[in-house]
Amino acid sequence: MKTKTTILLLTAALLALPTVATASPASSGAAWLATAQKPGADGMSADALVALRAGGRLTPAAARTRANALRAGANRYAATAGGTAKTILALVAARSGSARCAPGVDLLVRLQRQGHDGRYGTTIYDQAYGMLAIRALHAGPSARTIKVLKNARGAGGWNFELTRSGGHADDATATALAILALRAAGVPKSDGGLKAGLRWLRTQRTPAGGFALGRRDRNEANSTALAIEAARAMGSKDTRATSALKSLQRPGGAFQFTRDDAGSRVLATNDAVVALSGHVLPVISLRSTPKAC
Repeated sequence: MKTKTTILLLTAALLALPTVATASPASSGAAWLATAQKPGADGMSADALVALRAGGRLTPAAARTRANALRAGANRYAATAGGTAKTILALVAARSGSARCAPGVDLLVRLQRQGHDGRYGTTIYDQAYGMLAIRALHAGPSARTIKVLKNARGAGGWNFELTRSGGHADDATATALAILALRAAGVPKSDGGLKAGLRWLRTQRTPAGGFALGRRDRNEANSTALAIEAARAMGSKDTRATSALKSLQRPGGAFQFTRDDAGSRVLATNDAVVALSGHVLPVISLRSTPKAC
């Protein structure tokens, strides 16, 4: 009887253990990312912190270690609006210490100074991430900033240069980011510009169901992930894009850039984990603005 009881207990314990086969794509991707991307002070480290929070793989100790490493190098990395914004988004996601303070720098003040007349830098990435960071800190964004981004939409979507006539064609990645930033800023799903942008985005779908930057002959993890988030932010699901993104995951949990090009697996996995976890950027927003440093 004792032997039978022992066997039953061992069997129950084994069945309770998580396995790679039963783990969700987001969870297994985050598990790979936790080992592959070490703590640091750059864009990939900042993105990884956000992805690990979204994927449920960020312990308090790991959050503290990663946040401390990011703060230590923030004065150097946060040299652009995009860099400052990503640092803020990561520190908000970390939930460890102030999300606006690093040694020698008040990140909110720096980001505000990097903006001018409603603009953060000159690219869609600076503008969108700047707006997402300001929202995450519960400090805006301003009506002027929202207007600048809304007015930058071209004939269909948005483009890299944050202007209607900058020489760049509208693209799926810029459009998805713009939708995310405007929705985070409180622009309603019923807004005509947002609805038109999402309709245009869907016309850029590849035959295989995903999205890519400036082309339609392959699925790219990053563009596809952002498109999934944009659809979610607008209250809809993109099951075709979700299936396309999942197809880029490899044994061990990492995502590839495309089916035939591994690219930066960290970059691909950062975006894929957020999208497949059911979140949208900024993932976490504070309820009140942190005190000045």
